Amino acid sequence: MYKVFIYDKPVFIHKNQQKSGSYEQLKSASDVPRIIQLLEQEDVMGVEVINNDPTKEWNIFKDTFKNIDAAGGVVFNKNKELLVIHRLGKWDLPKGKLEKREDIKTCALREVEEECHVSDLEITKELTSTFHCYKTKKSIWILKRTYWFEMESAYTGQLIPQIEEGIDSVEWASPKRVREIMKSTYNSLKEVLVLLNNYL
Repeated sequence: MYKVFIYDKPVFIHKNQQKSGSYEQLKSASDVPRIIQLLEQEDVMGVEVINNDPTKEWNIFKDTFKNIDAAGGVVFNKNKELLVIHRLGKWDLPKGKLEKREDIKTCALREVEEECHVSDLEITKELTSTFHCYKTKKSIWILKRTYWFEMESAYTGQLIPQIEEGIDSVEWASPKRVREIMKSTYNSLKEVLVLLNNYL
């Protein structure tokens, strides 16, 4: 199964129907404008592409967009608090685009450092990847894959948000605080946060 978010709504590409009601069903992912049009409707919660060859359909879907790789961190301090940022009215985790000649782990570490002014970072494990699509100011549709890594940090200094990236606050959040934040974050990010069951 493949899953990607557009307008913070899921698009599933798989063999068997799993959703009903407010989910629209299609047989092919080739008509991306139709998928986007459906997701623009307020009463449509998501789209299912049901096909016997989901990998082929996913590749067709991907080729419709400009593809970008990014990486981010699920960062804990010594107090087992989670590093979170507030950007453009939503709670988020630090992440950013892969630069030329940069490997994905280096990208994840760099973006966390730049967006939060955090050092003493160490990657402890690779988590998952999430996919979401968005339209740029020049009306170019992007498909972004974000690789997520769990990290630890011994940093105890001041957290400084990277204002030029639209971040207005950074904090270490307790499990209770993270549960509150999950009510005001992106659905794609919830895909990462649900992996923290033992933490939450």
